[in-house]
Amino acid sequence: MTAIERRTDATSLALRAMSERECARFRNRNLRQPGPNRRVHAVELRDWIGGLKLPVPACHQPLATLALAGDSEAVTAPVDCARCLAGNPDPFTPLFAIDGGQLALDLRPSDEPDVPSEHR
Repeated sequence: MTAIERRTDATSLALRAMSERECARFRNRNLRQPGPNRRVHAVELRDWIGGLKLPVPACHQPLATLALAGDSEAVTAPVDCARCLAGNPDPFTPLFAIDGGQLALDLRPSDEPDVPSEHR
């Protein structure tokens, strides 16, 4: 039992209630964050405050602040996040390294400068 679980002050009780509510809401569910992307993420429980747990995207995508207030959706839709599907927890891994979906820019200098044909 962690220190926050034994405390009875209002803040500790509110945090514990939030943790319990969110963990129950995402039991056997996937997570869809609000916003334009609307990707469906796998869920894992992560340590939060004082040893409490909070459900977060398994790919370590940053959790939207409003998600703590219940704004993220618990869904049964299949996971479509490439990082979650690849099992890669590093959010800085470029997607092309995971699924080939993004191409890297070739920034090496070439021997000939790019000059439009009409200026040659």
